[in-house]
Amino acid sequence: MREADFLDQLLHLLQSPVEGMDVGDKAALVREVCEATQRADELCRPVTCEIVPFTTGRRPTDEAAHPGLGSSDNASMLLAPHWEGENATYILYTLGGLSEYSPEMLQELRIDVTLSFCGTDGSQTTRAIPGWNRRPVTPAVFDPSGDSAPMLQEISLADAADRRLVLKLAPNEVFLPGSTWQWEDIDPQVDSSATDGNDPFTFGHMFTQMLLVHLRVTRRNTPISSASTSIDICDTRRFGSLYQRILDLLIATDAEAQGKKAGVDGVDHRYHPWSPVLLIGSEKAALYTHGLIEDIVYKKRHLTDPRWLMRVGLYLELLTCIGVFEAVKDEVGDLLTKREREEYEKSPFFKEIRRRLNIRGWKEVWQCKEIAFPKFGSLHTGPVAAVNLLQKRKAVLAFLHVHHQDLKQAIDLAGPNTHNSQETWGRVFRDAERAVLRKTPLAFPELSHLNPLVKDLILWHRQGKLGFFNLQWFPKQFEELFGDQDGLFAAACNQYRSSMNEVADWAKKRGLMDYTGGECVPLVVSLLHSHMEGRTENLERLQRRDGYTNQVDIQAVLPKHEKLAREDDRVAHLEERSVLPEYLFAEVPIFRILSDEERLDLAKTSRMISLGPYERIIIQGQQGSSLFLVAEGRLEVLVRQADETDRVVNVLKRGDAVGETSLLTGQPRSATVRAIDGAVVYEVGKSQFEAIVRKRPELVAKLSAIMGQNLRDSEKFREQYENASKGKERNKGVRRFFSSNWSK
Repeated sequence: MREADFLDQLLHLLQSPVEGMDVGDKAALVREVCEATQRADELCRPVTCEIVPFTTGRRPTDEAAHPGLGSSDNASMLLAPHWEGENATYILYTLGGLSEYSPEMLQELRIDVTLSFCGTDGSQTTRAIPGWNRRPVTPAVFDPSGDSAPMLQEISLADAADRRLVLKLAPNEVFLPGSTWQWEDIDPQVDSSATDGNDPFTFGHMFTQMLLVHLRVTRRNTPISSASTSIDICDTRRFGSLYQRILDLLIATDAEAQGKKAGVDGVDHRYHPWSPVLLIGSEKAALYTHGLIEDIVYKKRHLTDPRWLMRVGLYLELLTCIGVFEAVKDEVGDLLTKREREEYEKSPFFKEIRRRLNIRGWKEVWQCKEIAFPKFGSLHTGPVAAVNLLQKRKAVLAFLHVHHQDLKQAIDLAGPNTHNSQETWGRVFRDAERAVLRKTPLAFPELSHLNPLVKDLILWHRQGKLGFFNLQWFPKQFEELFGDQDGLFAAACNQYRSSMNEVADWAKKRGLMDYTGGECVPLVVSLLHSHMEGRTENLERLQRRDGYTNQVDIQAVLPKHEKLAREDDRVAHLEERSVLPEYLFAEVPIFRILSDEERLDLAKTSRMISLGPYERIIIQGQQGSSLFLVAEGRLEVLVRQADETDRVVNVLKRGDAVGETSLLTGQPRSATVRAIDGAVVYEVGKSQFEAIVRKRPELVAKLSAIMGQNLRDSEKFREQYENASKGKERNKGVRRFFSSNWSK
């Protein structure tokens, strides 16, 4: 940096607005910091403070058993009282240079933290949360001896050198008034946006806040080092509340009005054409919210980075529900309260929501609201005609079309996700399947008035496969209505999968999402497809990966394959083990140069990861600093070609390792690696390996030689694989040529 650049930055800082400070205050602070830094430089290296960033696939609590493999939380959630267990948010940080300080100098150091709300998008500058302005922090680390919930152990600064320290926050106590602070003391900007309660997470706040976390190290009350990070906080107590408002205030009222007009009293809202998509959609949102809570609150790993889905789901609910509110406002009145309407119209947080609303589209969908009441000679299904099922199908298709247009806008608002969007999309799709299976009996009460055999046909039938039910005929009245087409379950699965793939393709072309293979959501990740094809083992893997039992967790009765096989005991036993046997590490060339004791240490601290079908562990072009060792299953290595297709260049099996180049050099990943049918791998991180290399520098040359040989072997295998693939294509071409001639 040139002197002129330094002066420009310094002047810019002095001119920047800082709450509670004028130019003289800022200049005095700069002098104090410079003097403190100069004093430290005369004696030792200045203390540095760094926050460990969030890393995809890692959780803060990993640090307890796997030193170096933990990362700070990037998201937090407020929970309703019925949720059990501890809700904690963790920030990991390090303090460098402590080893050069004498015990007397360490006594002069202090750590403090400031927490501030920044609005839903981080654009708002507010005062600190009451009680959290430069709040003292005691150094603490995870206690590795904890058997269940992670415990913290306070330590001295003398013991904090080269260790990852932990700042623990309790969201419901820290981020809500009443426990540690009062609402009257909150920043006026936060207060002014509150619409339906005295807290910072109302509709006017879009149910969310971005939190700025600022750590400082001071010496004799003068700041000498600092670091900041941000956390997204969402209020799960209000997630889905706008969808529920549509059901309660719009659909129920409209169903009753239509019934009175038709002379039918007490028409249940479930007969309304909009009810299936709203009931099922609300259940889907509840299911993936449950998954988000398990990942963000309880530190599980159903999704490697749940924050993106949290943001997409939030924006989608706002876009869809407010879009519906605006579309029906002239007809049924405003579904927003007066206070909500004021905040929605003026708040800069809602600017992008207002700009992106598809009011015309939702007005067209609202035209699909007519309930089909019985006419003379028509088939009855309770208080409505059987043809009402077709009305519902029409409404569902129209709703999904506009809803997924909103989904594109929600993805754009949430920002790019090129590292786990495919796995997220697979999980959301399966939650949609679970919601269809769970809520169909409630969303289609017409079915309860049908013969059980006809009901099964309507639910489970697949086009051209009447033999699935051992039937040779189809009731004439229903054949006239529905014909030989997919039943509700198969149709919902196919339509939703097609729509989600279309959205993913749109997002991929704009750099907002990325996926490997021809489709973002292939059939292999579908629960319904696995069930209906009898692929029991794949169904079990998908269920386990999402945190469910082996049985499909539904209320609808499955007509076939309802008894799933027990989980493979050998795989279950492996997944429960926390220490990988040393002999498996000894099979990998990069670990053979280590001593038995060093290999054992790596085995004990490595992190086990269970992968579902087609789940990726490495993504081409992404940064990484870990090596992965295959313990069970098979993984395929894919390289993206110039035409954007992904070509398989290698297949890995038990004992194979991948990612050593990034582990040793920090270079971006050169290929994508994903499980084929599911796999178990163990991760070894840079910091774990670095400790060994630091003690034995002579290993560097050996590691470099091994890495070079691995690269040559990999290139050789890739050439062989490509030649074999070309040979197969030639064989196919010959067969096609001769078969075409033979057919003439």
